Amino acid sequence: MSERLVYLILGSRGGGRASVVADLIDFGLEREAESQLFVSETDVDAWGRLPAVRHERCGQSTYAWNGVESGLDLEASAKTVFVVADGLSDPADFVESFFSWLGGSGYELGRILTVADCLSIHGESKLLQWYDCCIHFSDVVLLNNRHGVSNKWVEEFKDRYRKEYYPCLFEFVKKGRVANPSLVLEPEARRISKLFDEADEWVFVDEEGEEEEPDEEEDEPDAGDPDRDPFLRKLVNGKREKVLPDVGTLLPAG
Repeated sequence: MSERLVYLILGSRGGGRASVVADLIDFGLEREAESQLFVSETDVDAWGRLPAVRHERCGQSTYAWNGVESGLDLEASAKTVFVVADGLSDPADFVESFFSWLGGSGYELGRILTVADCLSIHGESKLLQWYDCCIHFSDVVLLNNRHGVSNKWVEEFKDRYRKEYYPCLFEFVKKGRVANPSLVLEPEARRISKLFDEADEWVFVDEEGEEEEPDEEEDEPDAGDPDRDPFLRKLVNGKREKVLPDVGTLLPAG
């Protein structure tokens, strides 16, 4: 594994991404570790400030998110980089741009994290489709804003993905902090999407458990191919097969 790692943080605006990423940097990295945090200009405007990171060796920068066509224009220099996706962006668009940027960045993917705004999802069921996309790409789901939400609802939310055999971890956030930041940042792939995997890492076996080569094209995983990922796949007219709702219209006002 490369020593140069990048982490992508997904989630909707108001879900607590700023506090969570600050906690991960402050308590998940060594004191000597140099890191760089990128957040969107529009998120910073909405928050009124940059994330309150106290780590002395973390630099913070903003980027302009203008959609998948323009992509991400990031100049990373530290060994560890955190990119907080714009909280009103379409996660499929953002992941596609991030995927393109990553290929020439000189970094390897550490993990993709989703900060789930439980209270907002509980209040607006249409947000589930938007978060389904985020969690499809995620290694860890951080359950935040659970005040006013029953434990039963939280378990049902997790079961939504467990029943589909999602391998991602589910961890609680309490007052903007996670119990074990180092565990969250452990660079171990646990996402169901194979987009960021190397195709040559896959091993195919027959019914007897013997290794074999795939015979048909459809047997090959979607590693490294956005056109084969169910949330990134596009129709001939250029639109995605799975159209996500505009998250900005679904979030609580204020």
